[in-house]
Amino acid sequence: MPYDGCRVAVIGAGFSGVMTAIHLLWRCNPGERVYLVERGDRVGPGLAYGTLNPRHLVNVRAENISAFADEPDHFARWLDALPPEQRAEAGERTIAGTFVRRSVFGAYIQDLLREAITRQDGADNLYLVTDEATAIRPSNGRFQLETANGRTYPIDAAVLALGNVPDSREQPPGYVSNPWSPDAIAPLEPGLPVVVLGTGLTMVDVCLALAEQGFEGPIHAISRRGLLPLGHAPSAPWEHLTLTAEDGRNLLALFRAVRREVKRAGASAVGWRAVIDAVRPEAQLFWAGFSLEDKARFVRHVRPWWDIHRHRMAPPVAATLNALRSSAAIQTHAGRIAAIEPAKGGLRVRWRPKGQAEEQEIIAQRVIDCTGATGDHGRSGEPLLQQMLADGLARPAPFNLGVDCTTWGALIGASGAPSRDLFAVGPVTRGALWEIIAVPEIRSQAEQVAERVLEAARVRAAA
Repeated sequence: MPYDGCRVAVIGAGFSGVMTAIHLLWRCNPGERVYLVERGDRVGPGLAYGTLNPRHLVNVRAENISAFADEPDHFARWLDALPPEQRAEAGERTIAGTFVRRSVFGAYIQDLLREAITRQDGADNLYLVTDEATAIRPSNGRFQLETANGRTYPIDAAVLALGNVPDSREQPPGYVSNPWSPDAIAPLEPGLPVVVLGTGLTMVDVCLALAEQGFEGPIHAISRRGLLPLGHAPSAPWEHLTLTAEDGRNLLALFRAVRREVKRAGASAVGWRAVIDAVRPEAQLFWAGFSLEDKARFVRHVRPWWDIHRHRMAPPVAATLNALRSSAAIQTHAGRIAAIEPAKGGLRVRWRPKGQAEEQEIIAQRVIDCTGATGDHGRSGEPLLQQMLADGLARPAPFNLGVDCTTWGALIGASGAPSRDLFAVGPVTRGALWEIIAVPEIRSQAEQVAERVLEAARVRAAA
């Protein structure tokens, strides 16, 4: 069959990649192709929404996670259309809103892709590639996509939608670097300690999964500050947010402005949660305006506090975590890890409590790294990223926050110039946008990138 249209590759089929592919399919002409490349066996859920554990809830209200910004009730309508028995088990209604199981949201994403395939002859445009992308190389005025199974695909443009990339460096037995892998919650010996690195939402997920299978601890969760995510609560919207250009001139000014807004909201009986939610849509703009020094200060000093206020737990999750902490099944600590060494019975974790000079140690049967996916893609082991970095098609973002790109998602290569044909979406673009790991931000970015990459592919194909 003769080729008569441009070809775009989307690498990764989690939420970021699927939403980009959907927007591409809606805009494709006959003969144009979208290669959706996914090395895993499931298209749609990705790591975030692939869990089947019923205790793992989306940490955003169901009312706020529509896949389409211009249809804010789209997910709610999809949920209401489920058979009654499925709808009854989809999540939990709380005084702070409805929070659904992550597997339910994963099914929603898959349904969206199925609909896009059947709508407007999308099946003729979409090619699912169940393989691992290993390289993208310039070739005869276009690009060539290479995969682990030895296949090659001529393409005119590509989008990296790699999601969260775990650290793949070799670790000692008993150390689990990927908290989403089955090894993290494999059967454990009763009563022998487990150490979890990090005290954020990933730690919460892992601890709930271990509790679900009957492990009663002790689990020691260690992070530099020992801060835990805060919970959702009923909150009226803060519709009087007043942030000026002067407030965003630097990090300190913005910090003071947010505290001012919290105080103003409190005077109107509106809680801090509403202020954080109101600031969130402006976060990308403020981040882009910060100097490198302010960005470094934020990552080093402010980020942990922003994270626990911004990334909140669903009320049922918070209640379960509090119960596990009250029973001492989970113990949280503030401190620094000094070393993790093989020892009889498992791994010796040497750590220094915050404010103390003396080290303590725990002999753990397992250590699970929940510090978050590495943004340092030099450590990720991803062959595609390694090749693109080595060939100068991409470069690391400052502070190892993914790959460097423009605010519209164009990759910046070793030369410092934005690419016309290579783009990125989702968490891998955090260095440029910071606030780009949740549904509301990714859905908008995916649409914008889809428009740009399709235009670029058409230009290259025509040339």
